[in-house]
Amino acid sequence: MTIKEKQEEMTSRVKQKLDEVNYRIFDINSFFSEDNLLRDLTRQSVIITRFTETTLQNSLYLITDFETLEMLYVQTGPTSFVDIDVFFSRE
Repeated sequence: MTIKEKQEEMTSRVKQKLDEVNYRIFDINSFFSEDNLLRDLTRQSVIITRFTETTLQNSLYLITDFETLEMLYVQTGPTSFVDIDVFFSRE
């Protein structure tokens, strides 16, 4: 897969998961980041999917491993992170 194809795939997958838990957003897009600093202070190439929630209009960032397309975590603020399973279990 090309970078663009992976970005499109992740945008679609994240949108679908958000729809499944009825999480309302009004904007979503993905982009590639090489050598990105992760929450565990390691560096890795990732795809970042940014989406904006409708209630508070906050931008959230879902971080995905570029090679495996595994969703790693959601960044909700500069130093605030939520595990994927916790984030998508919201009701």
